Amino acid sequence: MILSPQELVDLTLKDRPSAQRRELEFLGIPFKPRKDGSLIVLWEDVRGTQNNSSPREPQLRLDA
Repeated sequence: MILSPQELVDLTLKDRPSAQRRELEFLGIPFKPRKDGSLIVLWEDVRGTQNNSSPREPQLRLDA
């Protein structure tokens, strides 16, 4: 499912798509632009940003 236009306003606290885009980029929420300038945001992407504990990449330790 996608966010409704009102849900997108509620999430970003912005009315204009350009301002919504900046807020979504800041929040790290992926989106797709439509031809008319409005944005498509999937609910699963909004929920996915709540888990900020991304797995760490293995790192080489040279001090051993």
